[in-house]
Amino acid sequence: MKYTRVFLLASVAITIAFPLSGQSLELTSDPASASFILVGQKDTTCIVVDAEDAEVVRTAAACLAADLEAVAGAQVPVYDEVRRGSMPILAGTLGSSPLVDRLLTQGILQGVDIRGKWECFGMQVVEQPMSGIERALVVYGSTPRGTAYGLLELSRMMGVSPWIWWADVVPRHRPELYLSGSRMESSEPSVRYRGIFLNDEDWGLEPWAATKMDKSFNNIGPNAYARIMELLLRLRGNTLWPAMHPCSRAFWDLKENLPVARKYDIMLGSSHCEQMLRDNEWEWRRAPWNGTNEDWDYPSNKTKIQQYWAERVGESRGFSAMYTLGMRGVHDWGISGYPSTDDKVRGLSEIIAYQRQLLRDSIGDPATIPQLFIPYKEVLEAYNAGLQVPEDVTLCWVDDNHGYIRQMPKQQEQARSGGNGIYYHISYW
Repeated sequence: MKYTRVFLLASVAITIAFPLSGQSLELTSDPASASFILVGQKDTTCIVVDAEDAEVVRTAAACLAADLEAVAGAQVPVYDEVRRGSMPILAGTLGSSPLVDRLLTQGILQGVDIRGKWECFGMQVVEQPMSGIERALVVYGSTPRGTAYGLLELSRMMGVSPWIWWADVVPRHRPELYLSGSRMESSEPSVRYRGIFLNDEDWGLEPWAATKMDKSFNNIGPNAYARIMELLLRLRGNTLWPAMHPCSRAFWDLKENLPVARKYDIMLGSSHCEQMLRDNEWEWRRAPWNGTNEDWDYPSNKTKIQQYWAERVGESRGFSAMYTLGMRGVHDWGISGYPSTDDKVRGLSEIIAYQRQLLRDSIGDPATIPQLFIPYKEVLEAYNAGLQVPEDVTLCWVDDNHGYIRQMPKQQEQARSGGNGIYYHISYW
């Protein structure tokens, strides 16, 4: 089967394993076998992130510094330039960090095999990378998220659980931390987009966030989303479908949420019934749209619905985003305005064509923009009746709410350039 493009879990997140090659770097408490000192009897490392690199690298560096304090009690500073006399962790993204690129050009970093690959990372202990620095650990990534994963791999090696905050997992105290060995690199993840859907949040997440994390918003807000996105990074995830039940304020409606997505470099998407990054339960029913279930009807209210989608697509420019195509009812009800399956095929074809043109007009070539089509319930019937979905769109297959996948991709679907995905309920009400 062609590699899976998307894996979304409702209400739960999992760790994705990245195969590692040349894995000679290991954590040790024995200074005699050490190639690099993280926290020693006399010396403690620092972390250096080039000021020109992506924000998520600095975010991950701050997490690593906090983890070093949690494990060893050490205060580890994060700098944006190298300090003479230190033994630093130099973190950077290939092509975005002048510091790491210079080490490559000078031949100090050798055997780098991840350039141009998806979210890979590597680490090397190098000698005398520059004047005044005896030794450094270079953590590099093929993309900014790859670099972040590399920094958090050090946390994993130290015994820090991704659930350190959410489950109060206290790491074992280790007063001294050393690395032995010289280098390692990861392979590409077999699943390109990996994440969670915050669904059925009424009973737990939303009331807790409103009273404990985001009191000023009385809802799930930037503080709760920051912790969720940090968890995703620690689990090597990259995608979030925000909460969308009637109790939850739309992610995009609360503008304080948007810098959080940039900080953690998390791709924003939306569920099978929330096309084009809209949250219909919150947004369609409120000003300025003031919509109802009855007028969420494309044949009779086309202009208003198109404007509604166009506004969000324009607002999403510059964000890492994945667009769900097609249409369903306001809150996961069946699509209205198309009484027969043949009508649904015709209507969805028209809707998807418009959504693709909207992406082209607002952002660029749709073939370069992540998109999903989720054949759920009556939409699956339309798909099986002949609905044609563009080749570059990922088909995201679903379970039947009881743990059984409704339909798996056939051979010709497995060969699509857009690939396939799974949207799976771990917890359902």
